[in-house]
Amino acid sequence: MKHKTLIPLLALVAGLTAAHAAPPKAPKLVVAILVDQLRYDYLDRFHAQFVEGGLRELTDKGAFMTFAQYNYYPTITAPGHASFFSGSSPMMHGVIANDWFDKRSGEMMYCVEDAGVTGVGTKPDAKAGKMSPRNFTGATVADQMRLHWGSKVVSMSVKDRGAILPAGKKPTGAYWFESASGNFITSSYYQNELPAWVKAFNDSKRPDAFVGQTWERLLDEKQYSESDESAGESHLAGEKGSTFPHKVIKEEKEGYEPILSTPYGNQLLMEFAKAAIEGEKLGQGSQPDLLCVSFSSIDYCGHKFGPYSQEVHDITLRLDRQLKELFAYLDKKVGLANVVMVLTADHGVAPNPENAKEQGLDGGRPAITDMLVELQSKVAERFGEGHYFLSPKGSLKPRLVEGNLYFDHAVLAEKKLQPEVLTDFIREWALSTGVVHAVYSRQQLLEGRAPGVIGQRIANGFNGERSGDAVIILKPWLIAGTGKPATGTTHGSPFSYDTHIPIIFYGAPFKTGRYADEFSITDLAPTLSAALGIQEPPMCMGKPLVRALK
Repeated sequence: MKHKTLIPLLALVAGLTAAHAAPPKAPKLVVAILVDQLRYDYLDRFHAQFVEGGLRELTDKGAFMTFAQYNYYPTITAPGHASFFSGSSPMMHGVIANDWFDKRSGEMMYCVEDAGVTGVGTKPDAKAGKMSPRNFTGATVADQMRLHWGSKVVSMSVKDRGAILPAGKKPTGAYWFESASGNFITSSYYQNELPAWVKAFNDSKRPDAFVGQTWERLLDEKQYSESDESAGESHLAGEKGSTFPHKVIKEEKEGYEPILSTPYGNQLLMEFAKAAIEGEKLGQGSQPDLLCVSFSSIDYCGHKFGPYSQEVHDITLRLDRQLKELFAYLDKKVGLANVVMVLTADHGVAPNPENAKEQGLDGGRPAITDMLVELQSKVAERFGEGHYFLSPKGSLKPRLVEGNLYFDHAVLAEKKLQPEVLTDFIREWALSTGVVHAVYSRQQLLEGRAPGVIGQRIANGFNGERSGDAVIILKPWLIAGTGKPATGTTHGSPFSYDTHIPIIFYGAPFKTGRYADEFSITDLAPTLSAALGIQEPPMCMGKPLVRALK
């Protein structure tokens, strides 16, 4: 009898203990690593050639989400950087593309442009410095860490949007690379003068050391399964061929930008990250700090050569070694046991259309500009003469902005034409071309009537204030062309080669393993927030993967 009484009592005590468990122990430093255009399959395809202490430190010892997906369209850099750390999609945070059509001004709007600020570390009126997060209407884990602990937050990338968007509204610093000068800069939104450590790094003229360098394969050529000259490949600036070896050639017009398409771009940023850890004493205080590092060179390289190129294979292997150096530095300065990390990507990438075609897939580069001119003509035939579509000032031709068509509602009102009727006509015409997968209307998307997984992704990326009136999605394996010969590839579609990315959590709060759970990019921020014991960002639409947490 005594034992029967004791068992429920022990269960009750255990339940009370679990209910009143202490919050997670805070790390000294959180490191968010985003690798621009890092497809999920790269981590499996190249895993055998990774070294201990590099990417294997994360893939083998972290909580690896193997079926992580972007749950919205378009899959491009700015929305990816705004979404992964906010837990929300463009529908909510407003960063619908790298550039979008601003209906009020009639001009194209760049995602982080801000005419009200000046450059710092560059000429005050330099366009490269007129940047801030004002167009981002969300908040990120960085903001929550600032609120919760008063953390230092430092964010960096060679791309301005890659540094600015994850950092939230009031970081300690956000820094990006100015190709014209070869310096890391910021804007007056953040501070009026560069910190001493940034000035010292710029004074070292590190980019000059990479100019004129020859990029050779890291391993013997036999270790690369890809062709060195696959169909559709482009070339680096100043070169004519697409095969190894490659030389970094600085051209007057592009400044130091050619560095960024090679492993030297990632090397530069990795060294800048080490300078930030030392200069800001990150992880050395009584509260956790945050370092966001967005590596962009795989993206620059991937656009030119494609995901099945030796160049992308090699630059990924070299990033693995560069991360090993960064992780060793973190271990020395902070101790990896005191660090929580997350690694992900902002999108994947499509195969070069010519490469896809060689494999029997329907790859191609349909001439979208010509198609839109034809559409305008067909609409005029059906509904009467007039310019039914908005375009940037100075142009009368329709323009597709990441799939969005913008209607001129004044013309529609004059013609007494309902937007849904025009969209239905566009859909019928577009599907007859043989290159369009689907056409969605504004009302469909706002009312949640877009069918299927693809339709839901389009809706999650559709913002009522900034998006267009119809969204046109090309079929898989196709990328927009001009009708002229072209090379290289891109991303942005709602299909798996663009949406499937890696997400890996690393550190004391996480259970090591590979998780094939359904996991969206909007689940990253709440999972990390739960691991840190802080409030998730306010517009968060995801949920934490509890079973990956200790």
